[in-house]
Amino acid sequence: MAQRYSREQIMERLNGQINSGQSLLMFGAGTGLSAKCAEKGGADLIGVYSTAIYRMRGLPSILAWLPYSNANEHLIHMAGEILPIVKNTPCIAGIGAHDPALELDDFLDRIMGLGFSGVTNEPFVGLYGEYFAGQLERAGLGFSREVELIRQARAKNIFTLAWAMSPPEAEAMAEAGADVLGAMIGVTTGGMSGESEVISLEQAVNDVREIIDSARSVNPRVIVLTHGGPFADVDTAQYSIKHSGAQGYASGSSGERIPTEEAIVKITQQYKAMTLE
Repeated sequence: MAQRYSREQIMERLNGQINSGQSLLMFGAGTGLSAKCAEKGGADLIGVYSTAIYRMRGLPSILAWLPYSNANEHLIHMAGEILPIVKNTPCIAGIGAHDPALELDDFLDRIMGLGFSGVTNEPFVGLYGEYFAGQLERAGLGFSREVELIRQARAKNIFTLAWAMSPPEAEAMAEAGADVLGAMIGVTTGGMSGESEVISLEQAVNDVREIIDSARSVNPRVIVLTHGGPFADVDTAQYSIKHSGAQGYASGSSGERIPTEEAIVKITQQYKAMTLE
């Protein structure tokens, strides 16, 4: 079973990496095998959340934002598959905070009791766009619920990684006490089921920089990871860190789906190239 870490222990590990000049990596895992390999590869954090299930089924991650399944039920199921596999890496639970029947305080206790070491807000309503996200907010089911999730987790001294898609969201999450901010630039491009149209690398970095500036105007010490959009491989992830002031990267499809697609296609082609004597 995955080792449980306190907030202080995780922050010490992360800051130790930063102080030694190493970038950080959170690996989003949709299967036990992915999580096992990510730990062996040295990931600092392993994220467990509903979108990863879809991408590892060969489906677009965006399906997690449609009303065909329950994100928190997925999370509980994934905990049983992933937490027994991971041994020494902090696992971070992606909680869908918008369910009106969800009592956040009780659910946080339940999640931490499973063996998670921290929480994050996923799915997040920012991906819906301004109009729909605004309608959810007026119904009491919007971004403010994600902020409240982070606020309540921090009050319980639980490690938090907060996703933000804009400067105002970043500022709100920093005020809520987020330990790490995920600067989110949309769905990751590339691969067989990723976005085909995406903003330029330069524009994405500018957007990240604005998110970072807003968050650090509240908390100058907040750690920031980049994610999504054109940041789809090692080179673009490195570019995003170098030119934005972020301290690391959060992989999703770029660490799991796309490499899996490429590796299986390649090895299948190699096996099919065998000849009969």
